[in-house]
Amino acid sequence: MVEIRKDSKGQLFIEWAQAPNGFKRAWIQRKTDADKDWASAPGGRYLNVVRIEARGGGPAGNATDFPIFSDLSDAQILEAFVAAVCAITGCALP
Repeated sequence: MVEIRKDSKGQLFIEWAQAPNGFKRAWIQRKTDADKDWASAPGGRYLNVVRIEARGGGPAGNATDFPIFSDLSDAQILEAFVAAVCAITGCALP
């Protein structure tokens, strides 16, 4: 399975190669500002995904967020999301 790490904000994330020279990052974010919690997700919890230039690199596009209404842990959400995306797109997990 892919490695789950923490960013400088303490948020769990996974980075993976989605295509040759094409990388993605998915992370769990908690929106504490009620105005930004557009879906009224429990705990303001959202799954975010964005393209990155390289592992450890910054965003290379606009992130998309998905509200989380599941009781799964942050790590379980990330693992399931990455596994599903890779299964659907035919991308091999490391």
